[in-house]
Amino acid sequence: MTLEKSNNSSGIEVGGIYFETLMSERKYNLPIFWEETPIKFGVRITNNSSTTYRFELPHFVPEILNPHGKPMEPSFRRNATRTVEESDIPLIISGESLEHWMDAKFKWYNKNCIELTGYALYGGILSFYNFKPTKYQIRMKYVKDSPTLKLPFSRGSTKYGGFWTGQIATNFVNLRLR
Repeated sequence: MTLEKSNNSSGIEVGGIYFETLMSERKYNLPIFWEETPIKFGVRITNNSSTTYRFELPHFVPEILNPHGKPMEPSFRRNATRTVEESDIPLIISGESLEHWMDAKFKWYNKNCIELTGYALYGGILSFYNFKPTKYQIRMKYVKDSPTLKLPFSRGSTKYGGFWTGQIATNFVNLRLR
């Protein structure tokens, strides 16, 4: 597939599917000691192709660059396993868009460290550490290798098809912390 740049710096088009980084705000105040600051970011998927596709929304995960332009290393842990629901794998028909938001929060990890924590991958907790008042960059990444997904239900399982397959990373957008 060819990558096609758009005029919008937060979006990228791959094979007729346009992916755009979303941020509810571009500036956030870091929490005062032992408090939390919610943050919302995500992706808009626009189907400009003639094919209807499914997307596995919990597989969109953030990538964050530190002030020096280097990727921050995330920590991943699991507190529970959540089953896949049909709302996690929506169909996007030609000409339609869908927004998927990740609710996350800045919070104190310890007295010297602020972390960003959010849920991803069906019950997983994704965390990034050591945030300071300065500029960062954020984007969303997605990987889907199989066009099908089999979901277990109480009376058997159902196989869903039509998933868009590939790997994408939206363009970075600035995030200013103060």
